[in-house]
Amino acid sequence: MCLTTAALATFLTLIGADIVSTEPDRITVHAENADVLWVVNPTVNRWCTLGPQLDKAARLDKAAVK
Repeated sequence: MCLTTAALATFLTLIGADIVSTEPDRITVHAENADVLWVVNPTVNRWCTLGPQLDKAARLDKAAVK
């Protein structure tokens, strides 16, 4: 999933700065279950994360164990 800088800034404002850490070209959201990393994708000039894909894979793994 990728967002524009403006959309990511809006999202980060909504979740609160207390769970966010930043470095140049990297933003980490310290979520309840795991850290979610956002990085700049220069090809599309957007901030991107694999968070949704990783979350889906984790849910599928849990379902397969049952």
